Amino acid sequence: MQTQKGVRIMVQALTAKHFGIIQVAKKQVGMSEGDYRALLVRHTGQDTAKALNSDTFKKVMAHFEAMGFRSTARQKDAARKPGKASQAQMRKIDQLWADFTDGTGMEAGLRHWMEKRGYGNSVGWLEGDTARKMIAALINMVRRKNEKAARLG
Repeated sequence: MQTQKGVRIMVQALTAKHFGIIQVAKKQVGMSEGDYRALLVRHTGQDTAKALNSDTFKKVMAHFEAMGFRSTARQKDAARKPGKASQAQMRKIDQLWADFTDGTGMEAGLRHWMEKRGYGNSVGWLEGDTARKMIAALINMVRRKNEKAARLG
């Protein structure tokens, strides 16, 4: 948390995903290590990306975009058919299934669970609305499992 003129401002910490995006941008624009470090010093006063916060991250990314960086994240989702589950939804389903099965769940088990509940038989063919319902159901299953484990000790 930073203070500015007596007002507290929450500064969001960056995640590994943010640092990965920076590295992809650096590579895509062909920036040398020295130029990259100089860019960081210009925006943070330090030569490490760990010194970035959400505001300075945005400034650094604006600089990369001005140099020609273009994210491909939207293109990947745009390649999917309209109305279908997004890549993020499919990753979330996989993560929740792994949480529910303690990492031992197989894809065949997930497909069986989906069919049994009327969601279809493949995550890749889910409609967006169905994926949202499925995510909600899996979240509830994981929550109930965790509550039961906490009760049993």
